[in-house]
Amino acid sequence: MVTCKTRNHVPAVIVFGDSTVDSGNNNKIATLLKSNFKPYGRNFEGGRPTGRFCNGRLPSDFIAEAFGVKKNIPAYLDPAYTIDDFVTGVCFASAGTGYDNATSHLL
Repeated sequence: MVTCKTRNHVPAVIVFGDSTVDSGNNNKIATLLKSNFKPYGRNFEGGRPTGRFCNGRLPSDFIAEAFGVKKNIPAYLDPAYTIDDFVTGVCFASAGTGYDNATSHLL
């Protein structure tokens, strides 16, 4: 784990964004933009796809770990997590919500 001098001063990591930080919210949204199938997640814990648009962990996961908060930031819409899990961090990001308005209009 990466250590940081501000470790005890960051109580939670709250994530907003698009597919670059979506940790699985789109799994529960009616959209074409999903990553809950292989090859996504092949380097994640258990080698399973979680809805993250990558092979493993997202930049926000590494940031949260560096601050000593938690190893992975859970998706807000993932029913496997409760409010107790969200106290130290949660992800509200959703793929397809980028800066370009054409993205949401097309999808």
